[in-house]
Amino acid sequence: MAVPFSVRSLLVAGLPMSTISLTTLLEDTETRRFLFLSGAFLCSMQIASVLEEYIYVSLPGFANFFWTVAMVELGFFAVSSVVARWKEHGMLGSWHKPQAPWQLYLFMAMLLGLSQGLGKLTFRYLNYATGTIVKSGKLVPTLLISVLWLRRNVSLAHWIAALLLVISAALMALGEQAAAPSFNSAGLVIAAVQLLCAAMQGNLQEKALKDYGASINEAMVYSNSLGMIVVLLAMQVSGETAPALKFFATSRLALALLLLRSFTFYVGAYSLTAITKEHGTGAATAVGTARKSLTVLLSFVLFPKPFHVNYMLGTIAFVAADLIYLQVSSAKARHKAVSQDADDPVSRDKCVIGKEANKESV
Repeated sequence: MAVPFSVRSLLVAGLPMSTISLTTLLEDTETRRFLFLSGAFLCSMQIASVLEEYIYVSLPGFANFFWTVAMVELGFFAVSSVVARWKEHGMLGSWHKPQAPWQLYLFMAMLLGLSQGLGKLTFRYLNYATGTIVKSGKLVPTLLISVLWLRRNVSLAHWIAALLLVISAALMALGEQAAAPSFNSAGLVIAAVQLLCAAMQGNLQEKALKDYGASINEAMVYSNSLGMIVVLLAMQVSGETAPALKFFATSRLALALLLLRSFTFYVGAYSLTAITKEHGTGAATAVGTARKSLTVLLSFVLFPKPFHVNYMLGTIAFVAADLIYLQVSSAKARHKAVSQDADDPVSRDKCVIGKEANKESV
């Protein structure tokens, strides 16, 4: 008799790979959907990353218009969120009083705008691989805020992953300092501020969703739309607005690359959201982990950098941290899935393999 199979059983419930054949994988509609979404996510995010690094290091005439890149990226998310909200509530209903307080969204927007802008500005001082790894250290301040402010419990594995991320970032920074004469420690300061803003913004978004019952779409509309205003103000203060408009208006290549980079990034984010919704956080964490590692490796391959042994050690520590975080997230998702199965007799009957796999692990 054929054994029930699903991607959730494989990635969340702990199904042994030895029990699954390639034919079984490809015959399953859910699996084909997962492979399609994963492929769309990985390809679009890698295209976005390659285009972004090319804009920063190789595009003729690009004069550090990092805030502009952030503004266009926020614009894609703001417009898409507004359109989705119009479809759900109508043009007038889409702007009804939000579930979460306006003050919370204003604070979120300020943090989001600063996080996105400073995240791009980091690459003015650090190479793309180092900047990507340093920015992935958001887990560290996120854990600290979760424990000290939100009073949530954090596992030892989470702290080990965070420690490895710190070690990885330090190794990459030391490697760049030794290998690149143009290294500027200001990049690390900016990255630290960006990480703090990103961690606070993420925790505030969680507060809006959980404590006030706001929808994800509502949070996206207000935080991205208002965040664009924050970035525009930063562009005005830095004097970037006029030269950036002139540059992108006169260079069709630059404008096309900027729009294509933002569009592919949006497609990747949308694909990851679909994976999370359809296949669970364990599956989403798996492909997200692969994406970050591929981004770092492709940066070294496509945009050669002066070699230093710390780069190799930092990348290894980074991949190890990601794998630990993947294991933690998968275990959490597995526990949640088992809890749901225990409360739902219908779901319990549909997840035979997942339950058998969990028995073996106990």
